[in-house]
Amino acid sequence: MALVNAAGNAVKDAALEDLRGAIRGEVIKPGDPNYEERKLIWNGYFQKNPGAIVRVDGASDVMKVVNFARDNEIELAVKGGGHCFAGTGTVEGGLLLDTSNLRGIHVDPRRRRVVLQPGLLQGDVDAETQSFGLAVTGSQESYIGIGGVTLGGGLGWLARYRGLLVDNLISADVVLANGELVRAGADDDADLFWAIRGGGGNFGVATRFEFQLHPQGECAAGILGFPIDQTVAVTRRIDEFNRTAPDALTTSFAFLVAPNGEPAVGIGFCHAAPDEKTEGLIEQMRGLGTNLVLDHCGVMPYVAVQRLLDENTVAGHRYYPRSFLLPSLREEAMQVLADGFVSTPSERSLVGGAQMGGAMLKVGPEETPFPHRDGYLTSILPSWTDPAKDEESVEWTERVYAELLPYTTDGVYANHLGVDAADRVAEAYGQNYNRLTKLKSVYDPDNFFHTNVNIKPAL
Repeated sequence: MALVNAAGNAVKDAALEDLRGAIRGEVIKPGDPNYEERKLIWNGYFQKNPGAIVRVDGASDVMKVVNFARDNEIELAVKGGGHCFAGTGTVEGGLLLDTSNLRGIHVDPRRRRVVLQPGLLQGDVDAETQSFGLAVTGSQESYIGIGGVTLGGGLGWLARYRGLLVDNLISADVVLANGELVRAGADDDADLFWAIRGGGGNFGVATRFEFQLHPQGECAAGILGFPIDQTVAVTRRIDEFNRTAPDALTTSFAFLVAPNGEPAVGIGFCHAAPDEKTEGLIEQMRGLGTNLVLDHCGVMPYVAVQRLLDENTVAGHRYYPRSFLLPSLREEAMQVLADGFVSTPSERSLVGGAQMGGAMLKVGPEETPFPHRDGYLTSILPSWTDPAKDEESVEWTERVYAELLPYTTDGVYANHLGVDAADRVAEAYGQNYNRLTKLKSVYDPDNFFHTNVNIKPAL
C-alpha cells in the first residue's frame, strides 16, 4: 500500500520505512491497531483518512517529517489537540504530522514565564502554571490544544484582563517549509514573530513556545439563565453593564436549555480579580432579568473556571460553524439568535458570543496580525451525530447567519472559521492581510503549509 496525497503523488512503503527508521517517533499506517483512534479530530463533520500519521517526539522529528513530505510532494497536515472548527488538522490520503507527544512544560516562577510544547492541552497548561499561582490567557475550554489556539490568537476568560495569548508570547521555535528550525522573537526574526502571533499554521510548525505569566488566584465565576422570551431585554442590559465593568470581569452570552427543560438566554462570567465590589456586580447581573432559571455562581479556582464550558461540546460530534463579530448586542440581532436557537434541528446547538475589549485594546491593531479586538465574537455552532442530518443542520446555520449579516461588522476570528475559511481569510486579518501574504511568500513561497486557514503567498 502506498501513501497517496490529494494530488495523486505516492510514496512507496519502502520510503515510509526509511522515515520510520530516521525518527524517534511513531509512524502509523491504515490497518495498524491504533490508526482509527489516532486519525480522529474533534469535528466529526470533517473526518478524513490520512495515508499515514507520524507522532513526532521532538523538533528534529518535525524537521525530518517536513523534509520528507516536501521532497516527496506529499500533502501535509499538522495536528495538535485536534480541535479545529474547520477540521484542518487532518488530510485525506496525505501525511498527518501529530505533535500530541510534545508535552514538555517548565514554569519559571521568579521570572513569571513558562516554556512549553504544542502537544499540551489548555487544561495541562493551566494545571502546571496554577501550581505556582500563575496563568496566561488561553482558550475558554480545557480540552483545546495550546499550539493551535496560540497561533490563531488565543481569546479566553483572561483576555480582557491580561491580553490575548499572542500578546503574551515571548518567543517560539518554528520549523519552516525548508526544514530549518528557527527562533522567532522580538530580537530573533521579528517578521516571523509578528506573523505567527495570529497568522495560524501558515508559516511553519511550532515546536516550542515561551509566554509571560501573570499572578492568578481564585475567580468569581458562573452562569446565570433567564427565560428566553427575555432575550432582548437581558442582552441589552448586559451590553450596557459591560460598558462600565472592570477589565478583570469578562462576560459572554449564550442560549441554553435550562434545568427545567426550557430554552433560556444565559450569561457566563468570570471576575479574575474579585474584591469587595464583586458581589455587587454579580447581583447587578442577577437583576438583568426576572425569574432566574439558572444560578450557578461562586468563587472557584481558575482551573475550574476553565472547565465550566467543557460539557457544551462533545468530541466527535458533527459541527458546522459560522462566526462573526457584533459591535453591540442590538435587539434585532439577539432576537434572530433566540429564534434560531429555538428552531435548531440539531441535537444540541451552541449560539452565543464572548465579550472583547479591555486589555486587548492596549495592543494596536497592526502590532499583531489579530486586529479585531472589540465587540462580541459570536458563533453559531450546531452539533449533531447522524450524517443524515447534515443537510438540514447546514441549511439552518446558513439561514440564521444570513439573517444576522446586516448587524455584523467586518472581521472574524481565524480560529473560528469553518467551511468559509477560504472566502473570509482576508476578513480575519483586515489591514494586516497584505503584510501576511508578503511574509508568506518569504517563509513559504510554495504554500507548502496550506491545509489550514490558508494565507496564500503574494504574487
